[in-house]
Amino acid sequence: MKFCSTLWAMMIAMWSVSGIADPFGISPAEHEAAAADIAVNSKGEVVVLWVDRSPQHAGDGEHQHDRHLAVTDVYIAVSKDGGNTFATPVKVNASSGAVWGQQVSRPRVVGTPNGTWHISYAANDVHPTLKKTLLTTHYARSIDGGRSFEVPQRLSAITDQDMSDVIHGGFASAAAFGTMAAAPDGSVHVYWIDTRHMQPNSDSGALYSTSSRDDGKTFSTEKRLVDTGVCPCCQLTAVANSRSEIILGSRQVDKDSFRPATVMSLSSSDKTIIDRQSIGDAPWQIAGCPLKPTVVATHGTKIFAAVHSGGETTPGVIFSVSSDGGKSFKSRGLVHPTAAVSDAPTIAVNGSRVLLAWHAKVGSAPRRVFYRLYDLSGEPVSDIRELDSSPGLTQHPAAAVRPDGNFQLVWNQANRVWATTISSK
Repeated sequence: MKFCSTLWAMMIAMWSVSGIADPFGISPAEHEAAAADIAVNSKGEVVVLWVDRSPQHAGDGEHQHDRHLAVTDVYIAVSKDGGNTFATPVKVNASSGAVWGQQVSRPRVVGTPNGTWHISYAANDVHPTLKKTLLTTHYARSIDGGRSFEVPQRLSAITDQDMSDVIHGGFASAAAFGTMAAAPDGSVHVYWIDTRHMQPNSDSGALYSTSSRDDGKTFSTEKRLVDTGVCPCCQLTAVANSRSEIILGSRQVDKDSFRPATVMSLSSSDKTIIDRQSIGDAPWQIAGCPLKPTVVATHGTKIFAAVHSGGETTPGVIFSVSSDGGKSFKSRGLVHPTAAVSDAPTIAVNGSRVLLAWHAKVGSAPRRVFYRLYDLSGEPVSDIRELDSSPGLTQHPAAAVRPDGNFQLVWNQANRVWATTISSK
């Protein structure tokens, strides 16, 4: 695959009547891009990240359609003007195809106040003695504003465990489905779900973490935060509050395979402040991992969470609010009750408004992205709106707050990553 090397920058058009700017493409047309993420740093710079399918290596042809295998690369595009234009995309990983990237295990990007961009991802690796494939958590940073990246470093340890007869895809072990957060105190935190304590026929993983206090130059020795009971393939999500505490979304595995969506609070040193609390979704008993993350956002003592719940009468995305810092949650119910199904939520809060976006199927139409605005108490302040984009399948949105207080939304459509601005009014 030949990648574009020319400047890729497109201006956002004038506001439309609906308060949405005209969509514009971030990833070059000749890329096969998906699994987008977005971040905004304290300088107001915006980064959009995506996974790009890498050319298959010789001899791997028979695995091209195995959904458990992913040979991909990670790219970012940086905007220095608050999301109005984006510079030439830059490849993050040093070795082609090194990233195990897909919608259910997206790489993550965060920024720190001095302008450094930090990226974590699950990497395709090989056990040095077993000579079997495994998944490890890697990290890379850019200290020049996203123009280049340092050589990635592996954060998760390689053990002698061999779970290749148990883990789908034949991996000897996995440290994947992770997330990261950058806190106001400058610390950077990386979390992942680890299989090293799994037993045969086990359906739960452990939660591991590591952190950096020197802007990503070095990381602490990994540590186990939760021994077991973490849904092994429901990707973690995390944000930091104003006190540099981490709000972590995950899915728990309870007795008899009930899998509630949960939120926990951690100190900046990764000590538990509030243990995992259910966000109030209907009981969902499922003999397997549903591959659905619990997304979170926070403002003051408010925590906002959303997740796809299969336990509802009509399976779909539910929205929940905590007014006491995560000690308890009140479910606001299904966000799109008229949809046949809704999924893949993303959430962002700007201090006065909460943006919740998701994709859904309505009638016989293809999957499309929808969104709604809420106030800080969780009450809707707008109708449910379909994203104004070209016809066809739109899916997997990701949202962040722009420097002007409006929302930047990115999504996947026709093997590309697209972006638009949504007014917070």
